[in-house]
Amino acid sequence: MKTADGCKLFGAHQALTGIQGGVVLLHSVVGCNFGSMAFHAACDMADIRQTCTVISDSDVIFGGEESLSRALRHAEELCSPEVIFLVTGCVSDIIQDDVHSAAKAFQRRARVVTVEAAGYRGGLEDGYEAALTSLAELMSPLPTAETPAINLLGLGADDHRAGPDLEALRGLLHGKVRLNTVLSRCSLEELRRAPSAGLNVVLGRGVGLAREMERRFGIPFEVLDYPYGLTGAEGLWHCLERRFGLDFSEERASFRRRTAEGLRPVYSYLQALYGMPVSLIGSGARSRGMARFLIRELGMEVACQAEREALTDLEDFFDRVRASETAVLFGSSFEAELAEELEIPLLRYDYPVFDRLCVTCRPYVGAEGTLCLTEDLLNEIMGPRNQKGALYQ
Repeated sequence: MKTADGCKLFGAHQALTGIQGGVVLLHSVVGCNFGSMAFHAACDMADIRQTCTVISDSDVIFGGEESLSRALRHAEELCSPEVIFLVTGCVSDIIQDDVHSAAKAFQRRARVVTVEAAGYRGGLEDGYEAALTSLAELMSPLPTAETPAINLLGLGADDHRAGPDLEALRGLLHGKVRLNTVLSRCSLEELRRAPSAGLNVVLGRGVGLAREMERRFGIPFEVLDYPYGLTGAEGLWHCLERRFGLDFSEERASFRRRTAEGLRPVYSYLQALYGMPVSLIGSGARSRGMARFLIRELGMEVACQAEREALTDLEDFFDRVRASETAVLFGSSFEAELAEELEIPLLRYDYPVFDRLCVTCRPYVGAEGTLCLTEDLLNEIMGPRNQKGALYQ
């Protein structure tokens, strides 16, 4: 059986490793450290702020609490963090190390926030939610900002094109709404001022933290799908218009003009997409947002669709794709094997993407992002001539 939703520890890592001023300490075996670092390196090799206790055989036999205490001291000495995010793995959970006592006994400058993330206790989304919710411990009540301001929840530190998408999302606000804090791609100072926002916008993930912030600070929240294309932008604009009494009609018109102008030269290629069967898999909000864009704006037919967190066996989805007439596959680097087997293009848009790099500002969100996404899709389809999705046979 192939799991569709990854390890809980990886989800916690994705939620925490993007917090500037903090360091992630994995109380686990070396494989957890290597695997999470391998996923992160493809996104930002220059910013790796994590370490590991590297639980040994002797730790399994005699307990790993001494190794953990030593690792906490070394993490502070080497990295000088304000916060150490202590994330437990399967082995430390099995041997029942008292990590909370070790964290409490750590009386130094850095604060320790503990997240339980044993892989057998949940999947990637469970780890992401638990770790993100733990960030509420670092927040304090603040007056609500006078100008409309939102927090954005749901982005992971290692999401494909997260940096460019974030700037594109900021552009969609067009200065009418201030982007206050982005969880979990922010500094500790930005994290602390998150309670000053008037609304939490949750891109599928982060509902646990949104509910906790509503309970503690009275901040309402709205859950949206990932805003691919004009339909995705419309969902965000409608939400902000309803909440803050704003008008984004000029932004709508500008979006339409820019995408119409940009796609005009490839109109004949776009016609070839109408009715083309595709399959996609991704985290819930991304999967739904991408499917909506492909159907409503490109006229494609979604033959198979899956949300990772709802699947127990990835092979079930693979078998459905094999039995369909799928010409293009949308997913992550994990789906490359299936795409190669079926000799069809794979457009990578979902975490994790570890066999592609993104060093330029090419988002998949906003007007420019819609052009980039469509361009990448067309280029994938126009690849090898033996692929079912090729525009020319």
